[in-house]
Amino acid sequence: MKKLLFLMLFLAVAGNSLAKKDRNLNNPVLGTWKFYNQSVKNDLQPVKSMLGLNYKSEVFIFETDNQFRHEFLNAEGETVKILHGKWKSSADKIKISYTDINFKLEINYFFIDQDLVLGQNFNHVIFTKYTETDNRNLTLK
Repeated sequence: MKKLLFLMLFLAVAGNSLAKKDRNLNNPVLGTWKFYNQSVKNDLQPVKSMLGLNYKSEVFIFETDNQFRHEFLNAEGETVKILHGKWKSSADKIKISYTDINFKLEINYFFIDQDLVLGQNFNHVIFTKYTETDNRNLTLK
């Protein structure tokens, strides 16, 4: 009886783990997102002010293992700084925790056509999905 109970518990835990992995593979946030536009004030501004970098654009890369990279690019499209962290999403919120700097945020997200919007109302940042036609060859590591 104990073996049967242990087996049922093991299958329940394993099934939950597989379901969580499958949800991640189908998450619409996955992939590479290049900065498009932002409101005057938004929740990601503290990250930029902490760095004090001279950059022209930025890219978020959300990976299936809940890791992300936040890359800052110069005018030539070369990476000048990379921040790493972890992300987790629910139906309408994404939680982002940087590992390189002491900064965490939980922010609403939604999509407008092919664009990812982090924030809400007049406090947002818009990223557009990276495509092969961009002049930079980003790869997931």
